[in-house]
Amino acid sequence: MPSSRELRRRIKSIKNTAQITKAMQMVAATKMRKAQNQAISARPYIATLSSALMQVCDKLNPSVSPLLKTPELGKTVVITLSSDKGLCGALNTNLFRIITSNSDLNAKDTVFLTRGKKARDFLVRTGKNLEADFENPELVNFASAVEIRKYVLNGMLSGEIKEAYLLYTDFISTLRQEPKLIKILPFESSALLEQCKYYAVNVPSLNTEFLFEPNPVAVMEYALVHLLDTQIYQAILETKASEHSARMMAMQNATENAKELVTDLTLSYNQARQGAITRELLEIASAGAALEAA
Repeated sequence: MPSSRELRRRIKSIKNTAQITKAMQMVAATKMRKAQNQAISARPYIATLSSALMQVCDKLNPSVSPLLKTPELGKTVVITLSSDKGLCGALNTNLFRIITSNSDLNAKDTVFLTRGKKARDFLVRTGKNLEADFENPELVNFASAVEIRKYVLNGMLSGEIKEAYLLYTDFISTLRQEPKLIKILPFESSALLEQCKYYAVNVPSLNTEFLFEPNPVAVMEYALVHLLDTQIYQAILETKASEHSARMMAMQNATENAKELVTDLTLSYNQARQGAITRELLEIASAGAALEAA
């Protein structure tokens, strides 16, 4: 059994750790509220935009825009969004499990774009084709999504890329975050329909006739590119909200576990101290008895 001094040292060390995890929990909770509000408030916009474009995608000839047709040749790009730091439970592990378990993502013609150090390090460690890595600042802005979109869109228009996917962690609630893989290029009405259903948007009638001004090509070029920007931006917001939520819960669990461990060690310390006192009393009593006998 450890000595009383060693137990006191361990109790002090664990209490210090609990103070650190408690502080990290409070910081994550503050960031979580802001990130959750951003992610939730942006959902109606992308849902409405998807609903509007879903009505017109099937009515247009794919030749109107290169974003509506799938090239025969080219590589598949997977935009992977993760956190820069750890201490957020199994958030990143669950995300990377999709990569390892999906055979299509392990094909030779699949390359990865990353935003987040954890994703970058994982792909390098596992020998995947990492083509580009983007900065992941704490403050999310729309320009960061546009930067990723430009990279992917230029490859699509030049014929280097045939399709693109978005892999991120979707924020469901504070206690639940789920990894999600969606296809973002080329645009398909079925994918937009699933997005509408996911955000609980009423699917409009597809029998409506539309008048495009100045022309369908100009309208769709702008609308599709803007939708692509919005999808990437929303995924970044969802990832940030998921990261801070998972970190807050992980730090809360760590704090509670530390307190339980302190309680157990304190009990062991009291038992050891009580045992030491009992032994000293027995020694004193034995010595007194020996002196009387002498």
